[in-house]
Amino acid sequence: MQISPAAYRALTPALCVALSILICWQQRLLPAALTALLPQLPFILLPVASLIAALSNQSRELATSLLMLCAYWLIRSYLQTPLQSLPAAQIFYLLSYFVPSVVLYLLFIPENGLRHARGTGLAVLPATLLFVLSQIFVTNPQLMAELSLSNIADQLWNMHLSPLSGSWYLLVLICAVTMASRRQPIFDSSAAGCLLILFITLGWIDVNNISAVMFTGIGILLTVNITSGLFHMGFYDELTQIGNRRALLAALKTAGNHYSLAMVDADHFKKINDRFGHDLGDQALKVIASCISNTGGARAFRYGGEEFCLLFKGKSREEVADSLEQVRQSIANYDMVIRDKKHRPTEQTEGKKKRGASKRHSNLRLTVSVGVVDSSDGGSFEQLIKLADRALYKAKAGGRNRLAFA
Repeated sequence: MQISPAAYRALTPALCVALSILICWQQRLLPAALTALLPQLPFILLPVASLIAALSNQSRELATSLLMLCAYWLIRSYLQTPLQSLPAAQIFYLLSYFVPSVVLYLLFIPENGLRHARGTGLAVLPATLLFVLSQIFVTNPQLMAELSLSNIADQLWNMHLSPLSGSWYLLVLICAVTMASRRQPIFDSSAAGCLLILFITLGWIDVNNISAVMFTGIGILLTVNITSGLFHMGFYDELTQIGNRRALLAALKTAGNHYSLAMVDADHFKKINDRFGHDLGDQALKVIASCISNTGGARAFRYGGEEFCLLFKGKSREEVADSLEQVRQSIANYDMVIRDKKHRPTEQTEGKKKRGASKRHSNLRLTVSVGVVDSSDGGSFEQLIKLADRALYKAKAGGRNRLAFA
């Protein structure tokens, strides 16, 4: 059974949260040496996550890692005393509202990278602002003291969070989970996991070592997600979201000595770009990638440009011919609608009435040519690719929209 991308993005934060809760609940079973090390683990893992984010030019991940590092330092420095004392009440109040607000802001802004001043400022500003505000409270313990103490006294569900701060956390958490289920960026998954873990930490802040255990979970979550994001960028094509050539070379290392390769090339792709523009050309590539990804027993890769590759492990070219013929036909039968932007209604209600056949300006029929080889043809992978390209050219010369064998 194939795991959906949304389920996969939810898996890491769910495991980190579950593992953190389990360890916190069963702390007595941990070795004494590990229990003594727990408070230091976030100070190791969160800088590691920050370093990986910085090296990979990811400003939002770096901002979150530094923000969580500063939040943990504040908890360890000022929240190890009763919350009714000052400045513990103000620091708790600050963490209750400031952190979820910053995470919500990070969810809605684009990734700018660290090579631009805006991205660098975005990365360091949240943690810096949190630190400065906390020190204002430390040096002025009576500042907002009454408001902070009343916030602690008004508890939600026997937690230390007030109904207002708890509701704010839950609202931002729901927003993060919704965005993580609908969008591709792995940051949304990290944001949802961090918010949930911090919500649990602040809600039950008086539990022994809860901040150490939970922020260790945050450090693991951020490190894993940032690393997996780097892996995805390195091995997946950004446009079509299927494996790239590097991923194909990696897959061949485990393909064994018996496999088939099929090179799939879009017919007349240059004419599509010239006539309809590159936006529609990109859409056409996504359609082809989606269709070939459903080929039974095969892994699909974008080899370059409008050329794709299908790898069948343990199958000969005769065994994959029917599957390739089916995917060729599915692409040829796919009806791409070219919308007439000049005559598109400006009113939404009018547009709804006219939806249907009348919305079509013209239909683009995609076709592909396929060249097939298998490992019995002999030679290295590079030689097999050349043979597959020759078979592909044979299909092109034979009229396109067909299969050809080496």
